[in-house]
Amino acid sequence: MKLVKLILLIAVWTAAVLVISYVNRIFLADKLSVQAADFLKEGDPERALGFINKSVELNPFEPSYYRTRSLVYLTAGILEKDVNKKTGFKNNAYNDLQKSLGLNPDNLVTERNLVPVYYFLANGNPESAPGAQNRDPEFINATKDFFQMLKSKYSRDAGVISLVAEYERKLGLTDEYEKSKEMIRNLRPDLLEWYGSFN
Repeated sequence: MKLVKLILLIAVWTAAVLVISYVNRIFLADKLSVQAADFLKEGDPERALGFINKSVELNPFEPSYYRTRSLVYLTAGILEKDVNKKTGFKNNAYNDLQKSLGLNPDNLVTERNLVPVYYFLANGNPESAPGAQNRDPEFINATKDFFQMLKSKYSRDAGVISLVAEYERKLGLTDEYEKSKEMIRNLRPDLLEWYGSFN
């Protein structure tokens, strides 16, 4: 009987240690992700990448870490002079966007948060004015596909359509933008008047 109690006690303590260890890993991963975002805001993508890589290592199932790392890669690509390295950064960013979406494919928050990152991915030169003449031919179709997927999936959500429309306009995707405006007009005509950018 004493042996059974001892085994149960050991099992409970082992489970408690595992739970505490797991919670600590998640907390540390979140803390490192916040620090990565801070370094990114300070214009230090190299340090940001180190921190966000540790977040991903500690918790590889959190979509927001991959989104943050995409932004880090895109920022590093802007600062990079070597064309091949720029392309590599963009490819890494795209792969992380796919991973983020794949981890939580039916989560509206995850999908909405990816919209501006896809815009930056499709942007040819962030230092130039946005528009049709400033698109990255390698990633514009992936961005258009993602936007179209959102518009199809959330065809009754004026908020999602409005968000996508704004970035379609910035990318000079005229046909797609006009279709989005028509969807908004059918759902919430008042939004077309409320947002001056839809004119």
